Amino acid sequence: MNNWSKWHTPQRRLMPSALRSWLTDAGSLTRRLQAYNKNGFSVQLLGNHWIKPLAEESLLLQVPIHQMSLQREVRLLDGDTANVYARTVIPLETYYAMKQRFTTLGNKPLGELLFTDPSVERGSIEIACLRAGEWLYEVALLEENYRPDELWARRSRFYIGGKILLVNEIFLPTLRSV
Repeated sequence: MNNWSKWHTPQRRLMPSALRSWLTDAGSLTRRLQAYNKNGFSVQLLGNHWIKPLAEESLLLQVPIHQMSLQREVRLLDGDTANVYARTVIPLETYYAMKQRFTTLGNKPLGELLFTDPSVERGSIEIACLRAGEWLYEVALLEENYRPDELWARRSRFYIGGKILLVNEIFLPTLRSV
């Protein structure tokens, strides 16, 4: 399985038109889905696990490659249908600086924390087209009953009080048809 995805700056001609605005919107994905969903927005917590980030994530977050980070995995739902798989990587230093914030999230959207705190800064958005065999493609579809040819994703670094975390959002094919 290939762990490395090809992330790049959004380029209009490379993105599917149906997802272009979703991939490049720098606002809160939570708020946008709440307004867009027809059957009610909710967050399904898949887990909080201590893991070693992917090598490329360690480099991006500037943490030692073998240092554990908290991984928060959720599905963002419209009724019973998942439209987005989201995976957040929270380095040890960030977690300990804001432990209470992260341990009380549960099924609440991370967007509520990120987009209501005035100290939060968002880094640039990067996008990727994920394919079967890539780690993020495979993990995004673990709870799904289909395997599309590709999945589109975006990621951003966020800084809370100067502490970094990485948010990956993988857009599932159901979003195109809602």
